[in-house]
Amino acid sequence: VSTQSTGGQDACDKCPAGQTSESGAKAASECFVARSCAWGDAHLCDRETGCTFGCESDFCWSQCDGACPRLDLIGCHGCKEWCWLSGNGEKYHFCTENSQCAAVKRNSCASTCTL
Repeated sequence: VSTQSTGGQDACDKCPAGQTSESGAKAASECFVARSCAWGDAHLCDRETGCTFGCESDFCWSQCDGACPRLDLIGCHGCKEWCWLSGNGEKYHFCTENSQCAAVKRNSCASTCTL
């Protein structure tokens, strides 16, 4: 059950029906409709954007939409396309495990989006 805290209270309320939050939203505006990621459970999934991400060959990568048809420019739309993620102050973000990529999962691509 995903929750959110109304008015900054310590107790959490449920997110509106059909919505969730990453780790206990502080307001209903932080709740969202969860989206599926193309690689499923094989890697980490940003459920708000629907983009798979993780660490591979010492650098962070993310699912992206290059040739993938999409209805809008928000998030990923189900195609298995990927790119290396830009780092914070560096071309790519170095990593040794998937969890280290959570901080840069929404950074821009530092490479082309490829199949």
